[in-house]
Amino acid sequence: MDYKNAGSARPRKPARKTGLAWMGFRLLVLVLATMSAHLYAQNPSLGAPTTLEYGEIVVGAGGGTITTDAATGAITSTSNVFPTNALATSSARIVATGRSGRSFTIYTTLGGNFTMTRSGGGGSFSSSPGPINSENPVTNTFTFPASGTVTFHLAGTLSIPGGLAAGDYNGTLPIFIRDSTNRSSNTVSVPIHIRLIAPLTLTNNADLDMGTVVPGATAGTVTLNPGTGVQTKAGGVVFASASGTPAAFAVTGAPSHSISISLGGGTTTLTGPSGTMTLTLSSSVTSPTTLSAGGVANFAVGGVVGIAANQPDGNYVGTLTVTVAYP
Repeated sequence: MDYKNAGSARPRKPARKTGLAWMGFRLLVLVLATMSAHLYAQNPSLGAPTTLEYGEIVVGAGGGTITTDAATGAITSTSNVFPTNALATSSARIVATGRSGRSFTIYTTLGGNFTMTRSGGGGSFSSSPGPINSENPVTNTFTFPASGTVTFHLAGTLSIPGGLAAGDYNGTLPIFIRDSTNRSSNTVSVPIHIRLIAPLTLTNNADLDMGTVVPGATAGTVTLNPGTGVQTKAGGVVFASASGTPAAFAVTGAPSHSISISLGGGTTTLTGPSGTMTLTLSSSVTSPTTLSAGGVANFAVGGVVGIAANQPDGNYVGTLTVTVAYP
């Protein structure tokens, strides 16, 4: 036996295996270091905003302003702007994402006015965005919580001139946020919408005439149906001439829009040479009613008048107050 070579076989060194393990450890350290650096340098970001909705309004000749509250979506307006309840208002909702503990402030990229354009063409107007109005209206500054996500709402004021064509007007307000490390987010465009509708006009085409009657020894009533024009009596009164006629009205406004009709307090006083009578009013249409596709509605007003026993002779006159409005 060759003792020189016996048991002299040397095991292989795991150089390749050791080298791979070290490389894997190094790669892991590099990946962790990169991820840590990425998180620290994270820029804030903004998600897609919902629409800033100013609703539906009527604008008077002088124009005016309308303001949406960021927290509630409620609106306030000046005297020449008249909101309806046909279209719900809302502030824009935006989700911001960023580094926990950092604060951020809202900015716009606009250097001046933005434009609201009528759908289908035929009109536009420019408006200053005014101060950006969020739930924190003084500073418009928020702080990212531990989740790294903040939901805020945006609103503001529109300045609307008079004389614009009715229609849906749309615009956008570009905004971004900048955090406390001076890192800026992407810019998103907040959609803005408002609907302008035609003002209502009311025309009195005929006065209300309850006819001529002879009072009796007992009290009575005279009724004039506003829809048919048919006149009836009850109690101790007698017709002395042809039937009376209902008052006739025509109203024009926004096509197919709902309107309300008010007959004052529902009654009016008729005053004669020596006495009065009470006329209880009624309309030929129920309120609210709807304008036609051409934006027109016609209605009549009649009622019931109470006549006392031996009511003094004479002409009894009064005032009929009719008001139409968008709900």
